[in-house]
Amino acid sequence: MRKTALFIFLILASWSAHGQQAKSDVCPRDDAAFAEAQKKASANDPAAQTALASCYDLGLHVQPNGKESIRLLTEAAGEGYAHAQYEIGRIYLYGRGIPADYSKALVWETKAAEHGDSRAQRDLAFMYERGFGVPVDPAKAAEWNRKAAANGNSEAQLQLARALDQGSGIKKDQDQARRWYAKAAAQNQAQAQLELARQSSQKGDCNNAIGWYQRSAAHGETTAMYELGKLYLDRKCSGDSEQALIWFTIGFWAGSNDCKLEAEKLARALPPAARKQAELAADKWFKSNHAAQEKDDDAEEKR
Repeated sequence: MRKTALFIFLILASWSAHGQQAKSDVCPRDDAAFAEAQKKASANDPAAQTALASCYDLGLHVQPNGKESIRLLTEAAGEGYAHAQYEIGRIYLYGRGIPADYSKALVWETKAAEHGDSRAQRDLAFMYERGFGVPVDPAKAAEWNRKAAANGNSEAQLQLARALDQGSGIKKDQDQARRWYAKAAAQNQAQAQLELARQSSQKGDCNNAIGWYQRSAAHGETTAMYELGKLYLDRKCSGDSEQALIWFTIGFWAGSNDCKLEAEKLARALPPAARKQAELAADKWFKSNHAAQEKDDDAEEKR
């Protein structure tokens, strides 16, 4: 049961860290709305075509049909619909159901990005970071990340912060970097929260470090669980071995081998009661975070 609950929690945490597709572009759940989407798609409504493509992709109301999904998306994209351009661009970028084609991905992602789609802007930055269909160009990557970050894309905010931190393709500016880390962290970007935790720890600000580590861990970041355990062992912060064992146990259950090794080593040095307490606290943490994530998802569904 514990492994099943853990798997569900980590999947939910992963979903929460990524932007959601626009409601109008998602396959309708009820039959009447689906029929309306079909009617609008037949009349070349690009939002309806994109929604219908999602139905064929997911196999909702219809049999799964990747070719039909791509056809509908291509039609909507050809009509200048940015969300469809982004979706077809990603299909070519990652080879979803068809061979990857970076040249076509670049065309469609660029069109969507120029229409202001922050996800496409982030994808273009990613292509320039990795050299997918274009030469590796840190300056271009930073440029597109900045545009996506300004449009609220948390992954772009994280990557822009890293570029500013390292001076990669952009002038080094650690104050600006921290501001972008903070913006990404406020959107529950776990790695940005982890970076803020590390910076606070390096400054000796234990309370802030613990807070950011906990927030990052709550979104499934096992490195945060491990480093928080280590922080609790540091006498400069607390030297609390029992708290350390709790976080190593949480990380172990979440799949971290580093946490597993630390938990086993620490458990041998602590009495059985402390080991049992760590297990109970870890179990409570997973149940609490799972419940909180379900509540967030319910609230999102009602919007």
